[in-house]
Amino acid sequence: MTLDPLATLADAERFGYTLPPGEADSLLDRASVRVRRAAGQPITPSVVSIEISPDSRRVQLPAPPVIEVQSVAEVAEDGSTTPLTGWRWDGTVLRLPHHHGHRWDLLVTYRRGWDPVPDGAIELVCQVAHRLGNTPLGMDVGIRSQSQQIDDYQTSTTFAAEQVQVAGDLLPGELTALKRALGAVPAVWVVSTSE
Repeated sequence: MTLDPLATLADAERFGYTLPPGEADSLLDRASVRVRRAAGQPITPSVVSIEISPDSRRVQLPAPPVIEVQSVAEVAEDGSTTPLTGWRWDGTVLRLPHHHGHRWDLLVTYRRGWDPVPDGAIELVCQVAHRLGNTPLGMDVGIRSQSQQIDDYQTSTTFAAEQVQVAGDLLPGELTALKRALGAVPAVWVVSTSE
């Protein structure tokens, strides 16, 4: 599935980055992929439906951040669903009505991601795109040295292994900026029954 880039050429210009006109879209796509991969969580809003089987009072609701829970339905053994009433989303926890202790399967539909995408994340994508646009050709795919013949002169440049490694990922400062832009996201979001 191809996602739209997190930033546009207009965003890059707004933050003071100059990208090569013919390569800007490609650089922003590549930078967006790197930022999404480093984030380890959805950034662009999307709607998902998951089937969960709450045992006891808690179950993990994957892929935070959760923007809103849209619906909760009980799933019968034959796969049919019945809307569940009495649930409440408080921004952090989905509270379910008492279920009399029997095991049940639920279908939860919710919206996840960031809406709007934080400016810090957009600016970071522009920064990474700018860096990628200024990365020597081939370094991001593992070429450690470049040679060039000009008349009778031979020039050669060798890159450190660390430079080659980070060329395809976010730099430590960029990872810090990403964490700052998206904030501390809990590793677990909880769904619990109300008492």
